[in-house]
Amino acid sequence: MKIKRTFARFYQKGKKKGSSMKRQKVAVITIFVASAIVIAGCVARQQEQAAAEAEERTDSLNVDSLLSAADTLLLDKETEFTPLPSTVDEFFGDFIFNFDQSNRLQRNRIKFPLTVKEADGTSHAIGRNDWKHHYLFLQQDYCTVLWPSRKDMDLAQDTSLTMAHVEQIYLHSRQLHDYQFERDSITRQWYLTQESIIPLKKSELLAFCLFYNDFVADSVYQRHHVSNPLRYTTYEEESGYTPISGTIDADQWFEFQPDMPRDVLVNINYGQRYQHPSRIHMEMRGINNGMQCLFSFQRDGDHWRLTAFEN
Repeated sequence: MKIKRTFARFYQKGKKKGSSMKRQKVAVITIFVASAIVIAGCVARQQEQAAAEAEERTDSLNVDSLLSAADTLLLDKETEFTPLPSTVDEFFGDFIFNFDQSNRLQRNRIKFPLTVKEADGTSHAIGRNDWKHHYLFLQQDYCTVLWPSRKDMDLAQDTSLTMAHVEQIYLHSRQLHDYQFERDSITRQWYLTQESIIPLKKSELLAFCLFYNDFVADSVYQRHHVSNPLRYTTYEEESGYTPISGTIDADQWFEFQPDMPRDVLVNINYGQRYQHPSRIHMEMRGINNGMQCLFSFQRDGDHWRLTAFEN
């Protein structure tokens, strides 16, 4: 019995000692983990601080020396030594294409501070350092021109032009953003001189734009506003782009119809005037794919109709 009690006391003592050692080990492990967490937190804060300082240094650089990597729409990466076409200012069409894709050309060919007139009559100015690259039509992969007559198409080749406009027509909000360009009388170079936001109701194109918005949004409406038969012209490449003309049924139109601009309609205005137009020829040119189409619309009273298509 004594041996059992002695063994029991030794066992209890050893058990208590073992428990104490376990508690010590747990305490050591806890301290180690806590230290690791603290060290990791300090390292993370140091990394975040270093990243923030690096970002701040980047933002403080002169914006004129940077080409945004996010601008994936730029067709050609440029540097300050990238030469511009020698004819960049000869035709406004050539200039506006280069202006739309070039950061450098935009910053060099804007009259800063640029005046911006709002739809409510107020205005403000944009300084050089506040300007961000603005795309006029490259986001759509094509550009469009609304011609009131075929004769006006010669304006695109007129080298004597002194003023031109690029109009972004927002069909849903019914606003027109007008970018006014003027040619310097001495250097003969084109400059963006003013931006204006105009309610579409003040434009001579209002009736056509309201019709066009319904035309591209509703296939049933579109079918009822296509002439039957529809005049159709294509060009045969093998014979030197000889035109081949004929007609197609209105029901066949959807087999020939290309993708048409929606939501935003961009119009390059070389000086053509719209005074209650009874015809609109919408010219659409692809940026990289060589596509060229001409849609001819005619107004009969209050109703517009697609009367001819060239592809």
